Amino acid sequence: MRAAVVEALGGEPVLRERPVPEPRDGDQLVAISTAALNPADLVYAAGIRLQPPIPYVPGLEGVGRLEDGSRVYVPMAPPPHGTFAEYAVASAGTAVPVPDGVTDEQALCVGVAGTTAWLALTWKGALQPGESVLVTGATGAVGQVAVQAAAVLGASRVVAAGRDRETLERLQELGATDVVVLEHDYADALAAASAGGFDLVVDALFGAPMMAAIRATRMGGRVVNLGMRAGRSMELGGIALKGKDLLSCNIGNAGVEVITKSYTSLLELVEAGRVSVEHETVALEDVAQVWRRQDSSPHRKLLLAV
Repeated sequence: MRAAVVEALGGEPVLRERPVPEPRDGDQLVAISTAALNPADLVYAAGIRLQPPIPYVPGLEGVGRLEDGSRVYVPMAPPPHGTFAEYAVASAGTAVPVPDGVTDEQALCVGVAGTTAWLALTWKGALQPGESVLVTGATGAVGQVAVQAAAVLGASRVVAAGRDRETLERLQELGATDVVVLEHDYADALAAASAGGFDLVVDALFGAPMMAAIRATRMGGRVVNLGMRAGRSMELGGIALKGKDLLSCNIGNAGVEVITKSYTSLLELVEAGRVSVEHETVALEDVAQVWRRQDSSPHRKLLLAV
């Protein structure tokens, strides 16, 4: 089968011929039609958190068909048999049916990115109707879903903060009540947009933007971090944090049942036309080029047509 393969720690994937994986212990073989890139793919390939089994096929998620022809979403594909290939393995009990009314692209746009956003709002953030929400990194795939999902879940105000002005304008059409461009003196802009303090912050950036978001959070509010696009370290001011809850959201800690329920909820919203994400699909042969683009924080979901 054709597959993208990472052959060196920190290297880019290259197209190779690989044997079709053999599932075991209740796992399922899936013929992949479309796969998605995620920041976590690059982090894993670099060995920053875990040591990958070199060589291996990357790709956390994909959509394809089981041997019986049913179309499914594959979440968190186990290495070395990732989704950047004609066939991948879905761990036992993890494949989720995809409705006919949802395209491959739509299913993947609310996959890892969408589920992470949903978990940050609900599982970790415990968002209540009527609360105000700030989403930093709102122009990325996770942020786009977080803004829309917060509105669907009943937030009274949803402020989208990011760098890409075009995407911020689109988010105002999709549920954001206000936007803040993260440039120049954005800390003051966030404080002004908070109207006295946000109840919940969903932060995908870390670093200085998250510190500014903490300052704009009310006493008793919650800040949920789910990414580090602005850097992997920061100076945390204790006075600004005092009286506020700082939480971390990692999709891998939620458990299969919680992840599946969250993803199914998002599929329903997609099918109803209430959640959408900017995306772009390229051929598997162009995997190295799109891998580099993922590293530059694109303001859309990047997909691979297998």
